[in-house]
Amino acid sequence: MNEVMVAPDFLALGLGGTNMMSMLWTVAMGRRAVGVEMRGDPFLGVHWNIREDFYHQLGLIDQMMLERYGEARLPRRGDERIFRLAECFYSPQTAAGDIVADEIIDGFDTEQHIVGSIHHVEFIDDRWRDGLPNRVITLLEPPTPPDRPDPLKIRSSMVDVLDGPSTFQAEAASIQKLLRRYLELIEQQDLDNSRKPRVQLFTHHRVIPAEGDGFIHCLDGRKRIRIEALQEFDFKGQFVRVREPGSEVIELGVPELFMIAQGFNSTDAIRLGFEQQDVKVDHGDGRGSVVAQADFLAGLLDVLVGGRLRRRISSEFDQDGKEYWVRQIAVGHENDPEVGWVLIQVPDFKTLDPIESGLLPAGTDPSSPEFFAAYQHLIYDYYMEQAADILEIPKRELMKVQMIYGPTLFSLIERVGSDPLITANGVVGGDSFGNGHFLTSGGAMTGMIGHSARVLEYWRSREAGTSAADAIRRLADSIREDTHAWLQGSTKEYSQAAPINFGAERIEQISKASGIDTSVRANAIDAAGRKRHALIPLDPSNWRRLFVRNGKVLSALPELGASHPQQRSPHAASLLAALKSLPFMPRRVSSKLSTDQELSEGEKTLLRTRYSTIDQELSEGEKTLLRTRHSTTDQEPKEGEKTLLRSLPESEKTGRRQTLSIGPLEPESAKIYAFLDIEQNEQIVQRITIRENTVIIGRVDPNRGITPEIDLTQFDLSGTVSRKHARIRLENSVFSIEDLKSRNKTRLGELTLTPLKAELLQNGDVVSFGSVKATFRLLGTSELPVPWAQS
Repeated sequence: MNEVMVAPDFLALGLGGTNMMSMLWTVAMGRRAVGVEMRGDPFLGVHWNIREDFYHQLGLIDQMMLERYGEARLPRRGDERIFRLAECFYSPQTAAGDIVADEIIDGFDTEQHIVGSIHHVEFIDDRWRDGLPNRVITLLEPPTPPDRPDPLKIRSSMVDVLDGPSTFQAEAASIQKLLRRYLELIEQQDLDNSRKPRVQLFTHHRVIPAEGDGFIHCLDGRKRIRIEALQEFDFKGQFVRVREPGSEVIELGVPELFMIAQGFNSTDAIRLGFEQQDVKVDHGDGRGSVVAQADFLAGLLDVLVGGRLRRRISSEFDQDGKEYWVRQIAVGHENDPEVGWVLIQVPDFKTLDPIESGLLPAGTDPSSPEFFAAYQHLIYDYYMEQAADILEIPKRELMKVQMIYGPTLFSLIERVGSDPLITANGVVGGDSFGNGHFLTSGGAMTGMIGHSARVLEYWRSREAGTSAADAIRRLADSIREDTHAWLQGSTKEYSQAAPINFGAERIEQISKASGIDTSVRANAIDAAGRKRHALIPLDPSNWRRLFVRNGKVLSALPELGASHPQQRSPHAASLLAALKSLPFMPRRVSSKLSTDQELSEGEKTLLRTRYSTIDQELSEGEKTLLRTRHSTTDQEPKEGEKTLLRSLPESEKTGRRQTLSIGPLEPESAKIYAFLDIEQNEQIVQRITIRENTVIIGRVDPNRGITPEIDLTQFDLSGTVSRKHARIRLENSVFSIEDLKSRNKTRLGELTLTPLKAELLQNGDVVSFGSVKATFRLLGTSELPVPWAQS
């Protein structure tokens, strides 16, 4: 055992990215640092989307280390070259690919760097529009990687960092290994040369958990810290750690500064009195503020997603036809076919309960092997169905692909503490202080770029003569400010449609292209989520386990299809025939769409709707296919703004739209055709589902045995609804309504219907049955932003 460094300048409890970067800044400032980690080598298998600020920070560490210690005291790679962090991370002179981080660090692999660059940024909006599947694809210009690290480009505000796009992608463990190996080599170099150690690492160690034995209170309010060596066991699916038999307690003394950054729900932070509170968000659905929470299924597929950041939002429907927006993300690694991380949001109404799904009889023991197997089957089936849609690979083919992790359910719950300062010499950082939405990689960026840089500021202020008490107070305030910047943006991911890690400017471009209003929020409920969590407890340690499904490796990803996945069903042929039957001619461009929303080169948007031809190929330079309803301007398209537009049927120009005759396209999980929203006092009091091709609307009369499919008795306070008042019929995907000789008539808008004469019924039409007023709604329609609102 080497001599223990007692009372270090900086003590890192937890060796994730946040604390290892903090240790590097500490050493670069000429201070001494100790790190303690319960686990061994970095293991985190997820992939990160990384802002370029991190690259510039690594370059600054390289520069500061050289200036302070000279080349002789810098760590060396295996081939005796100077170990430069930024050069291993990324260099224009080397390439990305299927890498092993240690081979690059050792100098064995001289042709590659660790990260991949992002070459494709794609956003798919597959939410339903006007009762039909709809697809909007927005392709954004990828960021250009910097040609060298530049400290002047490091942004000091986390708001600015997180508002910017991600430039790089990398396996989290590879980035952590890069930082860990650098620290290990410094430690070994000082040991070999019998120098005063700058770094000391204690892996497989922890602060002694016994009360008053690990964190010992000093009279000045600081903490003295003692640690112990660990052995780790995998016991019945859970990692269990016990003190190594015969080992001695290690006294670390009183560090000037220590930081706890051990991931969310840190037991060390809790022991020191730290608490997190749930962050709440108002989804605008009438429930008020609720906990910001979402559940996802994660899996790692051997598919060449490549240097791609692909996000998708789509519609899911519950048994009552209520629409929910769910998100998927696909992240890869440039030139590496074995990295295809796909994360799938589980809609709030889905419980994944084998008994509810009919796979098992009622009363089956949840702890039985049968229950677990059925549960895993449901998860796998739903995951593959959704992953197929975002990857554009048929489900039956995707199931043949090798999967080395997942799918595993995990829950994102946004939480934050009130004050990072927990003792006179200790703070909480990283997502131990606050954690937000996983999909943004905001936690890693906030910790590694933000919180660690605040440790650098701490040492600079101390060097300038600031007292330790004032410096740590400023450090804690900065950590809180960084985390709040992350949570402020992250909270939107739980309800709004636009992805925040595309960058603020890109979100605006997506909004303009697809009609997404960033203030529009999705539906959310709690009960199904609580049941889902109760079935199989979520276990964070699952991130360390492999779940291998043998199969093949796909070294190519299909091009994005122009049609919605629902339009590729057995009914797609009838839809295609109907769309092709529409007349086509170029028409002039609305000034609102062309003048105010110019798209720069590379920001290509494809919008597909019921008026567009599915199989029509876009020629070179025809960048945008736009839907418009009432474009009347005489303005011609500018050169380069090549636009294909479909003219409206003559029937729509006169006020009533021609309705397409197509095969049914409702989701299989929602056997609902449409709704009637019953209105009283200008408020919707009940939504009645239409589940049959033909329904009678009226009131029940038990004496005559009359029971209409839709009974309006409870809403008919004036007795104006007849027993058989009206009929709604669905035939060849065309809805119609006819009055059945009712006493008080049926009105469609301002039109009083002629008895037994059917009239076309469309989404949004207001119908009055006597004094009962209702709005007709198609499946998949909701309150939409202005660009999508019905004319």
